[in-house]
Amino acid sequence: MKEKLKKDSMICPCCGKSRPISAMECHQCGARQIGKPLTPPDVLLPRLGLSFTALVCVALIVMTFLIAWIFGNDMKVGRVLLVWVVGDGTKFTKDLLDADPKLLLYRIFSFDAYRLAVPLSVVMIPLSIIGSWAGWSAMRKAKADPAHFGGFLVARVSVLLSACLFVTCITVVAASIPEALVRGRAKHISATSAVMYAMHYEALQKYYREYGSYPQELTDISRVNAGTTPHNDYWATPLNYSPIGGVIASRGSAPSYSGYKLVSAGADGKFGTPDDITMIDGIIVDNKTDNDGSNLLLAPEKPRP
Repeated sequence: MKEKLKKDSMICPCCGKSRPISAMECHQCGARQIGKPLTPPDVLLPRLGLSFTALVCVALIVMTFLIAWIFGNDMKVGRVLLVWVVGDGTKFTKDLLDADPKLLLYRIFSFDAYRLAVPLSVVMIPLSIIGSWAGWSAMRKAKADPAHFGGFLVARVSVLLSACLFVTCITVVAASIPEALVRGRAKHISATSAVMYAMHYEALQKYYREYGSYPQELTDISRVNAGTTPHNDYWATPLNYSPIGGVIASRGSAPSYSGYKLVSAGADGKFGTPDDITMIDGIIVDNKTDNDGSNLLLAPEKPRP
């Protein structure tokens, strides 16, 4: 901050600090006076650093979003804007429409804007906070000391724009949370289903081809060298295995099972709840229609390839 000069003070040409005119040596830097003292400037230019910092933050947010919006997603927005601005009478725009006849029918403006706003909020929210702080600080200093600090109008506009951008980003992020949770749960279910299918094809089917029956216990699959097959779901909960379709064996021989049921406890880690993932004989079934395989308990053995 520039020091306010008193009537009997001058600016030291060496260090820029103020010192008494009567002193022959600067007490700040030790420079000695060899000529006439410098007079204070007639006009002091106000500082605009904080005001332009706030404005630059707003500009960075807008430019980052526009660049990602126009040039991202295979440049669909950019191509649509080009056709709208230039028209479809040129060879270049005709080629664009011939390559993608549905180009002008895409609902890309709102969709792409929403899709981009969520990941870009990681950058835009901090920038909007910095812009609001810089603009607010500039407004306070310009109001308290207008001779040394300026840009009050620029700072006020930047604060309003930064606040609007901040609220918009927060709203978009909040609105995307339920959808993100649904997508995350779907990914977790798919990962668990992949584990169950791997167990079916790499262990249980192999065991059936080898012994003509599904195992009585899940640990029995170690007989067919299936020890590397995962036994846990995505949430690290052991899968619950039970054979079904038992056939009464002859005296002295082990029972034979023509089917099985494999259950994941789901996200809550508890069996018997609606989020369980159930596989019967290699097929993922809906728990609402699953009758626990009771109709398969006395089913005859089914041939397996």
